[in-house]
Amino acid sequence: MVVQTVTIAHILVASAWFGHKLLIPRDVKLSARHPESASLLFERMARAQRFGIGAGVATLGTGIWLVYLTTGPADAMLGTYVAFAAVIAMFVVGATVARPAWNRVRIAIEAGSTPDAVGGATGFGRALNLESLLWVFALTMMVIG
Repeated sequence: MVVQTVTIAHILVASAWFGHKLLIPRDVKLSARHPESASLLFERMARAQRFGIGAGVATLGTGIWLVYLTTGPADAMLGTYVAFAAVIAMFVVGATVARPAWNRVRIAIEAGSTPDAVGGATGFGRALNLESLLWVFALTMMVIG
């Protein structure tokens, strides 16, 4: 019963982690074109950032918990470790690519530079797309083992 509960929790938080950022790149790009709505964008992004970090940590935590509940680390399949590495890579991309890209967008909006904000939004969207690609890769590795 515990394994099933943790599995469901893992699937739910992983889905939330992936899903929460699907609409963010478009929102940022549209808002960058309309600086008058920037304060609302900044609030939405702060919430999305907190939610994403929480869902990512919960995904990692429930995944590790599942390994210990089922096979144990020594007997876990290679796909599990590859998926774990992809999740760590997502955290790295978020911290080293997505966050600086968002900061560039925010600074450009605050400076009133719409072209720089829109250009930065494109780079930010690419960073989130890379995170999503890593997420799909991690999911694939978990499914095929």
